[in-house]
Amino acid sequence: MKPQIKAIYIAVQDMDRAVKFYEDIFDVKVSSKDERMSSFEFENITFLLYNPKIDNETISSGNNVVPNIQVQDINKMLELIKSKNCEIVLPLEKIGKYHLFQAKDTEGNVIEFYQILE
Repeated sequence: MKPQIKAIYIAVQDMDRAVKFYEDIFDVKVSSKDERMSSFEFENITFLLYNPKIDNETISSGNNVVPNIQVQDINKMLELIKSKNCEIVLPLEKIGKYHLFQAKDTEGNVIEFYQILE
């Protein structure tokens, strides 16, 4: 069997704040939630939020992974991200057949949003 990515997690500092942010971004309710780990279930992957303080671990948040999230309307997502007062770290730009931007989430993690241009 070839390796497959089935889940990815990012470190968070405030689970309630992070869950609210990603519920708004994904426009879905969290699938499961507790102080240590919360998850969003999608068709082919689980996106997890992990609070390392619960396990007395020190994982730096802020740049431990860069999730790439495909959206239908990049401008609408950019406005939503701005409305959350998130820092834009890479302004909206066109690269090849993609429009994309990067922003920091409420926990300091860099996330990238992209739209495929037709």
